[in-house]
Amino acid sequence: MEAGLVRVLDTLPGMVFSINPGGVIDFVNRALADYVGIQFQSDRDWSWPIAIERPDGATFHSKLRSMLQQSQPFQMEIPLSLPDGVGRSLLLRCNPMDDGAAERRWYGIATESTVDSRPRDKNDFQRIVDSIPVPVAVTTPSGDVEALNNPALEYFGRTLEELKDWKATEVVHPEDLQATIEDQLNAHLAGTFYNVESRHLRHDGMYRWHNVLGLPLRDVNGTILRWFHLLVDVDDRKRAELELAAREREARVVLESIPAGIGVIGIGGEVEAINGPLLRYYGRTLEELRDWGSTDVVHPDDMPRMIDAVDRAVALGQPYDLEVRLRRADGVHHWFQVTGSPLIDDEGKIVRWYALHVDIDDRKRAEEALAERERESRFIVDGIAGMIAIFSPDAKLVGGNQQIIDYFQRPIDELDNWATNGITHPDDLQLCIDSFMGSIATGEPYDYETRFLRHDGIWRWFQLRGLPLRNTDGEIIRWYGLLTDIDDRKRTEEQLRRSEAFLADAQRLSKTGGFSLRLETGEIVWSAETYRIFDVDPSSPVTIQTVLSRLDPESVLKVCNVIETARAGNGDFDYDIRLVMADQSVKHVRVLAHSKKNKDGEQELAGAVQDVTERREAEEALNKVRSELSYVTRITSLGLLTASIAHEVNQPLAGIVTNASTCLRVLDTEPPNLEVARDTARRMIRDANRAADVIVRLRALFSRKPPLIEPIDMNEVATEVIALAFGEIQRARVSVVSEFGAALPSVAGARVQLQQVIMNLLRNAIEATSAVEGRPGRIVIRTEARDAEVRLIIKDTGIGFGMDGTKRIFDAFYTTKPDGMGIGLSVSRSIIESHSGRLWAQSNALHGATVGFSVPIHPPGQAETFQTDGSVAPR
Repeated sequence: MEAGLVRVLDTLPGMVFSINPGGVIDFVNRALADYVGIQFQSDRDWSWPIAIERPDGATFHSKLRSMLQQSQPFQMEIPLSLPDGVGRSLLLRCNPMDDGAAERRWYGIATESTVDSRPRDKNDFQRIVDSIPVPVAVTTPSGDVEALNNPALEYFGRTLEELKDWKATEVVHPEDLQATIEDQLNAHLAGTFYNVESRHLRHDGMYRWHNVLGLPLRDVNGTILRWFHLLVDVDDRKRAELELAAREREARVVLESIPAGIGVIGIGGEVEAINGPLLRYYGRTLEELRDWGSTDVVHPDDMPRMIDAVDRAVALGQPYDLEVRLRRADGVHHWFQVTGSPLIDDEGKIVRWYALHVDIDDRKRAEEALAERERESRFIVDGIAGMIAIFSPDAKLVGGNQQIIDYFQRPIDELDNWATNGITHPDDLQLCIDSFMGSIATGEPYDYETRFLRHDGIWRWFQLRGLPLRNTDGEIIRWYGLLTDIDDRKRTEEQLRRSEAFLADAQRLSKTGGFSLRLETGEIVWSAETYRIFDVDPSSPVTIQTVLSRLDPESVLKVCNVIETARAGNGDFDYDIRLVMADQSVKHVRVLAHSKKNKDGEQELAGAVQDVTERREAEEALNKVRSELSYVTRITSLGLLTASIAHEVNQPLAGIVTNASTCLRVLDTEPPNLEVARDTARRMIRDANRAADVIVRLRALFSRKPPLIEPIDMNEVATEVIALAFGEIQRARVSVVSEFGAALPSVAGARVQLQQVIMNLLRNAIEATSAVEGRPGRIVIRTEARDAEVRLIIKDTGIGFGMDGTKRIFDAFYTTKPDGMGIGLSVSRSIIESHSGRLWAQSNALHGATVGFSVPIHPPGQAETFQTDGSVAPR
């Protein structure tokens, strides 16, 4: 019996057993074993602890065998002899199960015969099903879903009514649905147990593999009353099996697709497997090649080396690598490089060997041909590009080509005195003597640079390279020297050095460095300024790990994403990163880069890095000043809102006092009126929460905590501001009408700062409207969504801006009020612009003015970020 099914049966609240075709009890679950006090062991027979025989002489065992021979459902009662000495009886109910074997198996349930045999109600049945710790579905004989236990409802996240029509939903994976329906239909028609695997949709949208066990419940007459379907989660095992199968398939495909021979050798040296390419090369079967040492597949001259290498590898556990000739199916021998490598398990033991056979016949033949010609061909190839000088073994110049004669316009015998005739620059003479005569003495090639005097009196740079020509005995018989004019290159190099020096100075002054990264090889080149910015020793090799070790975690992810994107193709990049130095100081760096293929066809990422730490610190200081100015405006507003605050707080406090007095009175009555006391207590809690909400809103508005960028409901923020200014609105005797748009998307912003902006605009509208006499004061606050932004507009019927108001209204310290500071709207504009929004104002056609602002909506999936410098920067 499968382990998953055993665990399920062990957790059932009933007593379950099974009988094999021979009439032996071969399984009992934990509940039955605990009840009779006999633990079940799979390797032993299990028998009932019978107390006495029946009075009629028929034993329990003979009657049981008789029942089993009839192959019909039955029930019988047996008396038990239990360790506690109390006599009990069990009622056994058994059903036959045809599982395809030659003989039937029997499954039964045991219950105490003294238990009330009346039918259990639906709630009892549901409690039993819910006690099973895996998803269980109960269906009628016709297949209709009758009940689901709590684990099943929790797994699917749906109601029983929703799951009754499971065939029309996606609870079973579409690829498994038809097979599941057919398996259940066949089981229902045959009335047999079924066991299938299928994927089921979890409440979070994930499909997981389950082992579905279908069990019929029969009455004493063998009629199926209902079906139990148990879903045992086997997703981890199933995915592991699928992954292993995929890897095995991939390994087989790779093994057969490799354009080289692969042989698998056991730890004892026996051949276990050979891939297709190698079998086709030999033209033999695996069985013919198992004893390869006794065949002719290896050239006779190479066979001893091959056998010795394999034997030593198997004995010592060391890899081997050798070149041997192997016989092809047509009898031709090809050179192969055979490399043997061990496969080691987790415990460090060798489990088998893999021998790679690479055909190197063409290379070997090319090497042999090259060895025959390399002496003369090297000098021909090397000597064509410049002047050639030929020396004897004792360093005497014995010849040269026409180019050397044309350059110096001197005879060969005069040029032989090169150390004294003035053709070598005096500053280079000693280097020439040491290099040339050192090679003559050691027989090693020479390579150095010097200046030679041309016939017209001009000194030019040359590269001198010399190689010795040896005979078959290895003796030097001649020296060939190649003189290559490199004067133009030397001048270019000097100009390049000067340009690099100028560039280095410019980079140092602008704090800008350059870099390049070859994405295929990982090769990185830095300029000197880049080394300085990253605080890395210029003599140290630079790797990707060097770069990443200097970055903070957020910048590491950003750089890795850029590299992956650059690998995909050409593109431009502009991003900021932060470096963490050895002393834990932080540098802010801006990176501009471009990905493209270089002249070698490799994808390369090249660009510049600029140290912007000072600029960033200046921006942070400016943002801090703006934050302080914003805080000053909020504090200034605090005095003006004092009456509103007192009114908002006093109302709930007065209610608390009144309700407390009432509560005390009703508690002092005889008997105390507890219901009234509870009501008054609830009202006190309500009023206290109202007062607390006022304080929380005010503390948030006047807090100096760094703002939190989060998804904001503009209607909710505007409503809170109106509530804070309610007292001031009443005193000004103006009406405020809200026209909020429905289903507005959230915006990305700092709640407190947006509250401050709305409060500034609303207070300005209240003051402008209350100053008008002769017409009713009215303020309309409207929100709406347009394109990718949300707008808030405040329109009033006040005194307006005046003649130049719309031009200067947002200037710092400009005000039209006698006692105004002139910073409210200026700060508001800074806040909105830091939210990537805009703030505007205009005069109305008849009376008053309209002021509004817009901010972008909150992108889906955007993370919330704190701004420690007081600025707002949605990401």
